[in-house]
Amino acid sequence: MNSDNVMTRDHEILAISEDTAERKTVPVCIEDTVTITLNGIPVTTLKITPLDLDSFAVGFLICEGILGNPGCITSIDINPPFLSVTAEECTLEGHAPAVEIRSAGVGISPRQELSGPAIADGFTIERNILFEGTRQVHEAATVWRSTGGTHCTILVDNRGHILSAAEDIGRHTSVDKAVGKALLSGIDPGHSFLVCTGRLPGDMVAKAYRAGIPIVVSNNAPFSSGISLAERMNMTLVGFARPPRMSIYTHPERIDLLECRSDE
Repeated sequence: MNSDNVMTRDHEILAISEDTAERKTVPVCIEDTVTITLNGIPVTTLKITPLDLDSFAVGFLICEGILGNPGCITSIDINPPFLSVTAEECTLEGHAPAVEIRSAGVGISPRQELSGPAIADGFTIERNILFEGTRQVHEAATVWRSTGGTHCTILVDNRGHILSAAEDIGRHTSVDKAVGKALLSGIDPGHSFLVCTGRLPGDMVAKAYRAGIPIVVSNNAPFSSGISLAERMNMTLVGFARPPRMSIYTHPERIDLLECRSDE
């Protein structure tokens, strides 16, 4: 099945350009409301693109810190609008979260505080591999190119190979899906860097931290909350990555800049 058939539908518009008016049929993004339950407890209700729902359920539970290990999941039952996850030896952080309905993005309230050690050193990439990732995220964003209505996230290894990719109407949920796809394929996200579209507030960076991802790259701007969190958790945060330029906000030592001159 073509994923675009699940992610979009056709709609007739009246396209205006200067002094002309023309009827056209264009694709528009589809959004559905889903509810994740964990061991029968409602976790969140939000609107997402109705594709890769098993990956989304796993990625969301890991990236929001509700599950610490995907290996404890024993079953995932996809029966829209319900995504029912069963896990052994699993507890929610603190009290059971209140259910919220959001257009896209985070769904836990109140926000969970990060706990745990900083990301370890060791994973590095070359500058040209980072820029290859920024090129690949645009190649992977096929629905965005036709609709302008999605965000895309990819996980890339240090050789430039895409390990997982996902599009969704929300930038947060595209991260959940990409991480979930990797985990369901037996891939450790900690051996990759994340390239995404959209801005990087603290809750986006927190998702990458909980998945163990050491480097986060966007073609857009980070927020102060994202920068502070990346600095504290020993993560490398890169914004405005548009070859040949990028801005490295935290821990640049993970990126081999080769023969870049420094003004310091």
